[in-house]
Amino acid sequence: METYQETIRRETAKMGFIGKYDPRHIEGWMRIEHGTLDHLDIHIFRKEIKIGIQCIEEGGRELAERNAKSFGL
Repeated sequence: METYQETIRRETAKMGFIGKYDPRHIEGWMRIEHGTLDHLDIHIFRKEIKIGIQCIEEGGRELAERNAKSFGL
């Protein structure tokens, strides 16, 4: 079974962001809106990844790290 972070890593690579973003940071931002990510189909999951990337760009990596840690990531 693939983890959320593995899926995020794979999808961000497809978007051309190989290694640019920490998947934990993206997952953390996704979890603010969705307590669990199991119910998201791949199209919504990709949309949420893009939103997570925007949050990282806007708020910075330090905030993204604190947010990820708050979810135990």
